[in-house]
Amino acid sequence: MSITSDQREQQRIVFINNAGWEGAAVEALPVDASARCYFRLTKGRETKIVMDAPPGIAESVAVFAKVGRHLLSCGVSTPVIHHEDIENGFLLLEDFGDNTYAKLLNAGWDEEKLYKLAVDVLVTMHSSDKLAQIDMPAYDLAFLIKEALIMADWYVPSITGAALPAEARQAYVSAWCQVFQSLPLLPTTLVLRDFHIDNLMILDGREGVASCGLLDFQTAVLGVAPYDLMSLVEDARRDIDDGVRTRMINRYLKLMEIDRDSDAGEAFMSWYYALSAQRHAKVLGLFTRLYSRDQKDAYLKHVKRVSGLMSISLQNSILGPVKSWFDKYFPDYVVELEAETIDEQKVMKLAILTEDFPVSLS
Repeated sequence: MSITSDQREQQRIVFINNAGWEGAAVEALPVDASARCYFRLTKGRETKIVMDAPPGIAESVAVFAKVGRHLLSCGVSTPVIHHEDIENGFLLLEDFGDNTYAKLLNAGWDEEKLYKLAVDVLVTMHSSDKLAQIDMPAYDLAFLIKEALIMADWYVPSITGAALPAEARQAYVSAWCQVFQSLPLLPTTLVLRDFHIDNLMILDGREGVASCGLLDFQTAVLGVAPYDLMSLVEDARRDIDDGVRTRMINRYLKLMEIDRDSDAGEAFMSWYYALSAQRHAKVLGLFTRLYSRDQKDAYLKHVKRVSGLMSISLQNSILGPVKSWFDKYFPDYVVELEAETIDEQKVMKLAILTEDFPVSLS
């Protein structure tokens, strides 16, 4: 049953009072692309963060709590949970402050130093024998294809003004299947899927890997390690120098004792390029959907960057089948998308239509 904003506020007040923070000053924090919202509580010199994730609308706070505690046990910094109401979708969290990587980079902090620390966090995670010992969904072929289809169903009609025909959509799926089914096996680990500068923070009073705080991880899955490294250095929201990107990849491989020229190194990089193209395709669809369905246009400014990054990824030979599909069905995918160029109602209707098309993963 849906509730009004006033009713939700009353639930939040009850949660805050039950957590022992009655009378605290409450400050709403800026919202992002998710359905969650956050509030900073201040009482004297103490602060805490309330995560407000309405059940049935936002991701379950139970998953956030589960993954956060697991990551803490693997040696990386996630917010300590001080109080919880899983049923109603509230958590009282340790306050990590305001020093996100995004804010610090904009303020002129050393890019190389920040990215090195983030890579070291990944190495700490991926070196832990415990990391994969958690029950989470598998990032399997069906999941990868489902995400890639967000581009086909939302981004394509925003550019062409027409839905993909069923035959072309099936050819898109088949191309991705051919790519992923050709890749070598890699060990399974926990993949956070949102490891980028908006979700990383510098924490005062901590040293080494512990000084980097992780914020967003409740959509974690069990997959392969290259994904989070790729999402860090191929950020949809900011340009990263090619030299920095190469040095961070090499740093990760060296610390994980993977020779880039070995079979293991080639397997890692093959997955890296395939996941890069898949993520960028997904993000193009997500950014379009955020505008057309949710009236959030802040992400459209990143479309040209993301489509450009995908174009680069598609040049790798492992992506041959997918590149051939783009060449045939959607060659003009690299664009700068503006809100006024999108008929959001038409895109909505076309997306709903194509999402019902059956596909085969064989």
